[in-house]
Amino acid sequence: MTDSGALREVLTAHCPRLATAVREALHGHPAYQPIRRAAGPIFGGGRETCARLLGLVLAGGPLPEDDWGRFRDLGVLAARQAIPLPVLSEAWDLALAAAARTCWTIAPPGCFAEMAELTAHAARLAVGAREACIQGYAEVPCEGARSRPLRRLLAETLIDGAPAGVIAEAAGVRLAPAYLALRCEVPGRVADAHWERAGELLESWEGVLYSGDLSGLVVLFPAADQLRAEDQAAEFTAGLAACTRGPVHAAESCRRGVANIPAALEEASRVLTIVKAIPDAEDRPYRADELLVELAILGQPGIRGRLASVLSPLDAGTDLRRTLEVLLACNLDRERAARELWIHRRTLHYRLDRIRDLSGVDPSSARGIQLFRAALTSARLAGLERDGHRAQDASLPPPLSA
Repeated sequence: MTDSGALREVLTAHCPRLATAVREALHGHPAYQPIRRAAGPIFGGGRETCARLLGLVLAGGPLPEDDWGRFRDLGVLAARQAIPLPVLSEAWDLALAAAARTCWTIAPPGCFAEMAELTAHAARLAVGAREACIQGYAEVPCEGARSRPLRRLLAETLIDGAPAGVIAEAAGVRLAPAYLALRCEVPGRVADAHWERAGELLESWEGVLYSGDLSGLVVLFPAADQLRAEDQAAEFTAGLAACTRGPVHAAESCRRGVANIPAALEEASRVLTIVKAIPDAEDRPYRADELLVELAILGQPGIRGRLASVLSPLDAGTDLRRTLEVLLACNLDRERAARELWIHRRTLHYRLDRIRDLSGVDPSSARGIQLFRAALTSARLAGLERDGHRAQDASLPPPLSA
């Protein structure tokens, strides 16, 4: 077994390699250059910073007051350079992972226990350093109107899953034991006045936090009383639909504990994908347990292919898919559907008969309309996925040959 002193000498001797590994892990990250510029005056160059931090880990004590102040100042500088907190947190995690991985690679055989002890101590120091960094970041919005509001910063911290106690204290917000996470989108262009009105309503509710805008909004409703939180989410969504006079897509999820907010948002994101695809979506928040069948379809490529074959015969007719979509959106009210389609009710009946003849599925039966609803949802999901891939491809840089 390698003694502790020898291990420390090996790690110290390979400090330049450790600095290189961290630099390579952060190279190209959007926060790398701003952090590098900010950290220079505080810690020195990359090797000096690495040597200082490695020395703190090897010393085995708590984070010294001077270094606490250095990390706080780093948070201040990052905030002043408008580095979003989730981006800063991601860079922090990448650097820690690269440093730990490299140290374990460098360490000689037979020193597992010593390395495990050093890794645990490094994790404890990292928690303190991160808290100091966040404290500095949180203080900046108090310095001027041009800085981001603390409540918005708190929301983004909770969404990111980072420690939020320091920011909550600075913002004067008491964190709830649970939050209902709402994801909300208003498709198309929205007037600034609509967003201002929505923001005013959210600001008027005590403890409610939000981030984003009407093209992609996340709202966290305190859910000590879950029914009240659900009522607030429904009231906000309905008011938004009335204000914009257009469709509103919304999904919600509630988990106990602040640490579970990212998981709740992940579930709400999956549900929102379905909500945007179902033809009869209402202007209200949906929960996962309301759309279990649709969520199952989302994860089954084979079933989605078979559902596509249900709709393919309808391409032989005129506006037959559109007719089914409008009928579902009108809650199967044929009078209303005919008005929405600008056709006579007899024409609607003719189209429904044509759908039955072409597909072999009767849209007038309960089984038939359920099957068509699932098929239309699957087809619209495919369209959303294609649009998402095209948007992603458009955001990629051109090839080197371009």
